[in-house]
Amino acid sequence: MLKDKISPLKPPRTDAMSPGTGGTRLDDLQHTDPFNDTTRDGEIKESLRLDDGFIRNLNLNKLNQTQDMTCKKVEMKCDEITPVVEEEPQKQPSLESNREEERLDEEEDVTLEILEEMNRLEESFPILTTDYRLIDKIGEGTFSTVYKAEALNGIIKLGSDIWQSPPLKKKQKESATKKPKNPIVAIKQIYVTSSPNRIHNELNLLYILSGNSHVAPLLDVLRYQDQVLAILPYYQHSDFRDFYRDLSVKGIKKYLWELFHALDFVHTKGIIHRDLKPTNFLYDPFKGKGVLVDFGLAEKYNPLTASSNRSSNSCPCTSRDKEVISRSYTKRLNIKPAYPKQDQRPPRRANRAGTRGFRAPEVLFKCNNQCTKIDIWSAGIIGYSLLSRKFPLFNSPDDTDAILELALIFGFEKLKKCAELHGCGLVINLDKPDTMNGNLVKILHDLLAYENEQGCIPEDSVIHDTLKLFNETGDKFVRPIEPSEHDDSGAESFEEKLESYRDHKHLMELLYSCFIMDPSKRLCAKQMLKLPFFDELATNLDDEILL
Repeated sequence: MLKDKISPLKPPRTDAMSPGTGGTRLDDLQHTDPFNDTTRDGEIKESLRLDDGFIRNLNLNKLNQTQDMTCKKVEMKCDEITPVVEEEPQKQPSLESNREEERLDEEEDVTLEILEEMNRLEESFPILTTDYRLIDKIGEGTFSTVYKAEALNGIIKLGSDIWQSPPLKKKQKESATKKPKNPIVAIKQIYVTSSPNRIHNELNLLYILSGNSHVAPLLDVLRYQDQVLAILPYYQHSDFRDFYRDLSVKGIKKYLWELFHALDFVHTKGIIHRDLKPTNFLYDPFKGKGVLVDFGLAEKYNPLTASSNRSSNSCPCTSRDKEVISRSYTKRLNIKPAYPKQDQRPPRRANRAGTRGFRAPEVLFKCNNQCTKIDIWSAGIIGYSLLSRKFPLFNSPDDTDAILELALIFGFEKLKKCAELHGCGLVINLDKPDTMNGNLVKILHDLLAYENEQGCIPEDSVIHDTLKLFNETGDKFVRPIEPSEHDDSGAESFEEKLESYRDHKHLMELLYSCFIMDPSKRLCAKQMLKLPFFDELATNLDDEILL
């Protein structure tokens, strides 16, 4: 039969199955055989009715269970939400926990070497940790190291937040009861190798220069045995290398405006900074504010004392008799350069402190009548670095190469006259030196044009605004041509080009005033601020973003 072939219910072997062994007998399986035609219709209907009732009851049970579980979940969520709303003020982190988290975040950014260095300083300077907490090392020089620190116990109070730049990280939401944070300061560790007179001189000058927003004031001084720490404000600023190629001519104007204001205040106090360079002028391009720091090499200048201490070995530039200089120029034209084998003259001693590339010619020629004009020369070097987008502009290893660099830029004849002004002779054994004779516009064009040819200037760079102003030979700026009366579209762009032309022209006039070889004819900081280049800022004093 077909049923016997396809039915899955095969009769078990009787020898393997016996009563009580848990096996299934054939008689029992016949009741569940789907092919059994003997099943009655009533039994089938009853079975279907029972199955429908069972399924309906099962669905109702599942629905009830689902509703119960949903209610439980809602109750659980309500139970979870209710205590959070009630206990929210209690779960807010405290001020101490916030400061602890900030401290841990700051320490994660500090290298292990710096952490060990700060730990050694705290161990060697026990009184430091009572009022200050070191955060990071932010600078290191020949005579000192500067650390960023937090002032504790309210010992330092800063009343101005003008130096706060736009935040780089998202800060936590301030609560209504949050206390003000401790001020951040800069701790300058002066090395013990410095002489006591030099340390006293720096601290004294910082004390004298207090009270001006363009100069970092002295907040506190700590001393332990032979170690001295100077406490200064910490200023938010940007690294010079991060913005000097992106600063527009308007930004350069604001930078030099802040710099000359700082120099004006310092010079009116009779102080020479001597080490003016970008790293010692902390500038925030977002705020357009700058502050002068690091007076480790600064010194007092008294013109009356300098004129009264003239000796036989003093610099000829102090003499008002110009015939001495003219006679030396005549001798140079008629006499072959030479020097005595046994020179009995005492060597001239002069202060040559400063950073290479930023020292004025009178410093290189060992003039012992140096004045505040050496800072003006250094400011001109910074301004020309900003305009030429080249830093460092000079990088000579010694004074001899530094003089040669100046001769190649400003011309050999000017350097020889400058040497004679200070009682020195300058001999250069180059046959046909290729010099620019002091044409700063031509030098600027060659530097920027070479970078443009090499593809080093992006398309959206502000350097293209300067390149558009040169003539074909690149030795001067060309005034833009005014559009015709019928061309209204170019009127606005012409005004912008004309303003850019005037700014560049006035900036070059300022730089030429900084690079006058004779320091007595070089303009001072107060005169620089009155030049046409700063007319816009003198009338409109605002804090607009210039970067």
